[in-house]
Amino acid sequence: MKHLSTLLVLAASSALTPAAFGQGLLGYLPFEHTGDLYVTDTTNDSIWLCKDLDYNGDYNGVGETSLFYSDAIGPFILGNNNGITVDVAGRVYVCDTSEDKVFRFVDADGNGNSHDPGEATIFFDGDPTVNLSGIQMVSPNDLTMDLFGVMYIAEADNGSGGFDSILRLEDLNADGDANDLGEATYYYQPVTAGSTGDSIPNDVFLGADGHIYYVEGGSTGVVPKDVYRLDDANGDGFIDPLTEVASFFSPPAQSATPFFWSLTQDAAGYFYIADSGNELIWRFRDHNADNVIDPLTEASIWWQTSGSSLIWDLTAASDGSLYVAESQTPDRVVRMFDANGDGVIDPVTEVTEPYSDLLSTSDIGNPRDLIFEQGPNLNVGSPVPVGGSFSVDTRATVGDVVSTWWAATSIPATLIAPFGYLELSVFPGNTYGTLYTGVIGATGSHSAVFTLPSSPTLSGLSFYLQGFVGKPDRFQLTNLSVLTVL
Repeated sequence: MKHLSTLLVLAASSALTPAAFGQGLLGYLPFEHTGDLYVTDTTNDSIWLCKDLDYNGDYNGVGETSLFYSDAIGPFILGNNNGITVDVAGRVYVCDTSEDKVFRFVDADGNGNSHDPGEATIFFDGDPTVNLSGIQMVSPNDLTMDLFGVMYIAEADNGSGGFDSILRLEDLNADGDANDLGEATYYYQPVTAGSTGDSIPNDVFLGADGHIYYVEGGSTGVVPKDVYRLDDANGDGFIDPLTEVASFFSPPAQSATPFFWSLTQDAAGYFYIADSGNELIWRFRDHNADNVIDPLTEASIWWQTSGSSLIWDLTAASDGSLYVAESQTPDRVVRMFDANGDGVIDPVTEVTEPYSDLLSTSDIGNPRDLIFEQGPNLNVGSPVPVGGSFSVDTRATVGDVVSTWWAATSIPATLIAPFGYLELSVFPGNTYGTLYTGVIGATGSHSAVFTLPSSPTLSGLSFYLQGFVGKPDRFQLTNLSVLTVL
């Protein structure tokens, strides 16, 4: 009774009120908890949102794969929307090599799409007469963002204009685009012999170490087909092509000509690169931290198929699995998970199909690129002394409503589809209640600070918190977090 009554006092106390609001920032992808999946489709000029509503491990059920944006409905035409990323606040960005633009999408009203007024906008226009930085962008192949909203784009010269480069975009005046003076710069330009194809930056990725890595697909041999590491050692905001770029991983030659399209990294620090020319995926990690991959000791072929498999893109989930966009017959999203930890994917036992156009009622015509949004994540500053303050931090998508609950006890994780896993004991006879409600801000987070009553009876107690977060089309339960009182 002492435990329950103390918690009731704690919840009702006037001292337990929000004292301040802060900001929480995420690190590199994958997020602490990866959520729903976005897939960009260059055949249907659309973006798909994949949600595992019944938690059976796939997106093939009714309503689980839906149009997030279609140029047949929305205000902007898509031509070759081949790159996609998300920012820390859940806004979706797509680059298009036909439209020479970067588009931004956000579902502000929570109806499951971004077709409504103001939900689809142009983040960057590659016409040098439109963006005030005078940058011409003609072939943006893929893009990534850091946790401060700075975007990097792998862009190639297409023979009629543009430059082989890594572009850097930043919305300095917070007006929702990077078209203003000084907001677009050439972060890095490879040294070439002047021929189209000398350099083809295919992908760019912000690594866990804070450095930019890019995939080179040059076809003439002037710039080798490697993964390169960029290091702005002097901090001037630009990469010196002679002193601040080096090959990070040069994949050993295989039987066929390699085609490297995509690069990602998982939470354990392993990088993955797909070679569609040889139907394989490399895994590599810089174990000795010398900034170069030894192909004998630090790299291996993680997956290889005996058939045809055009892998355009891959991305890592927070559970240690890898999701792959495969344009083939059938078109698929493939999940690979090294269940036995032997460093090699068994094609029979360790590969599943979260999406297949043979099984789904939705037809993704060409799954060109894919990215996870962050799932709702709850963190509580703990432990905290009696009379001390603690912060409750929720990370999710901008505009999501947050309802945070507390309980005296927890229960084993219990699936409550489509919301997720309930871990609070919120049943008759138990002690529980609402702690507070709020809205996720532009930083992708909501923080509230509370002060514990100065009551010695609280010492040594713990209570449990879990959030219910989302918009009308998609509410989800957060992870369980524990507050321990010293």
